[in-house]
Amino acid sequence: MQLSVARDFSRFPAGRYPSDGPFNGQRFREDYLVPALRKAIQGGESVTVELDGAMAYSSSFLEEVFGGLTRLREFQPAALKRALRISAQDIAYEPAKLDAERYLTEGLKRL
Repeated sequence: MQLSVARDFSRFPAGRYPSDGPFNGQRFREDYLVPALRKAIQGGESVTVELDGAMAYSSSFLEEVFGGLTRLREFQPAALKRALRISAQDIAYEPAKLDAERYLTEGLKRL
């Protein structure tokens, strides 16, 4: 399953919490990513979060989505590692991809 931040959520993702605006990291995580991961894990599949196409990514958005995912403690670390992929086809989004992967990895280490 592919989940595009720009196509499925917003080209203007920003902030961590709902108080930061309608396209915040908490909303993306809770309303889009967590349901997709539940479905993928149940079906033995994976979810690829595509970062291409957004205007920019703030560190607060990325940390809330990917670091916040580990704070939920809803998913077993091994299942999360198998089921979640982060994609950036355009080189311009590679720094955001690396940041997202780092937030996820750091969060998994704390579990």
